[in-house]
Amino acid sequence: MTTPAEPDEPIATDMDHAPKADPTEAPPAKPARRRFQLIILAALLLVALWSAGWFAIRHYAEGRLAAIQQDVADQGGSFACESERISGFPFRFVLNCTPAAITLPDSGLSARVSAVEAIALAYNPTHLLAAAQGPLVLRLHDGLGVNAEWSAAKASLRVGLSGRLKRFSGVVDDLDISLESPDKLIAATDLKAKHGELHLLQADGDATALEIWSTAQGLAAMLPGAPALPTLNGDVHAILPGALPAHRDETVDPVAAWLAAGGEVKLDRLGVDVGGFMAVASGDLTVSPDGLVSGRVAVRVDQLDKLPDLIEAIRPGHRDQVARIIGPLAAFLKPVTVDGKTWRETTVTIKDGRATVGFIPLGTIPPLKLAKTAEG
Repeated sequence: MTTPAEPDEPIATDMDHAPKADPTEAPPAKPARRRFQLIILAALLLVALWSAGWFAIRHYAEGRLAAIQQDVADQGGSFACESERISGFPFRFVLNCTPAAITLPDSGLSARVSAVEAIALAYNPTHLLAAAQGPLVLRLHDGLGVNAEWSAAKASLRVGLSGRLKRFSGVVDDLDISLESPDKLIAATDLKAKHGELHLLQADGDATALEIWSTAQGLAAMLPGAPALPTLNGDVHAILPGALPAHRDETVDPVAAWLAAGGEVKLDRLGVDVGGFMAVASGDLTVSPDGLVSGRVAVRVDQLDKLPDLIEAIRPGHRDQVARIIGPLAAFLKPVTVDGKTWRETTVTIKDGRATVGFIPLGTIPPLKLAKTAEG
């Protein structure tokens, strides 16, 4: 058998008839490039939606502001800004009102301030910021006038979805207040403070309890016809159970809710430093619907011998009376050491506003003027 000769040409296959690749033709797009293009497209779409949403919310806010102004006008009052603008795109809504003025004839209230700036964060609408520029001119229904100036005044407000307060913080520097009244009892009274803070927040472990932190530094009062009073530094920390009701379909008065819950005040600290005399109080108190205070408070004092001169500056003619009380009072004071400092401490009992240490009467706390009672 003759062996087949090896062919001179290669045996043809299907590959030989396939179309040849054009070296000038671009390669097909890679998956990574497609993903990048989709990301860019999604980002552009998100920017467009965010921008449309921002302008829609601004339009809604302008409408709500106009509705509020009209509601006030329908009641015979006015609420207006000579210059009003909402800006802050893309992440904030900034309302500038310069100057801001409001008049409410039914309540006898009128107020005017040089400028107000309110800021809402687009990504956190339950957090509001505000700042105001003085001067403030305020008139109340009883004719009381308040004129105020400051170097800085700022506030922050956080609320929950239920409308319940989460936190309010207010800070003011170089505050100067002048009070005037038609009966001249407090005419030309001036109050000054180098720095002041007020913080209201939801207490840990109890969503209905209001926690209060406040401090005042360099507080000075100048009363008409009286010598200048010593500068005061003070601070307070207290918890009021039941003072943070949830706001649902209607406004709830926190004072009435607090009184209905028992009117408790858990006083963690009330500190005063004035004219060299220092006092710190803590204890549990209750306030009745008619404003009378009761409870027991531990009081620590230092430099008690300076108290008669201090009272004389506040209420002339009372130095000797205070000096007579201090002698017997010292018998109820015991030395205690707190944070390395030695104080003299006693317990003050308060019954319907009457304060005593043992059998020694200290005076009467006037009834608190509460806006509303638990009964309304």
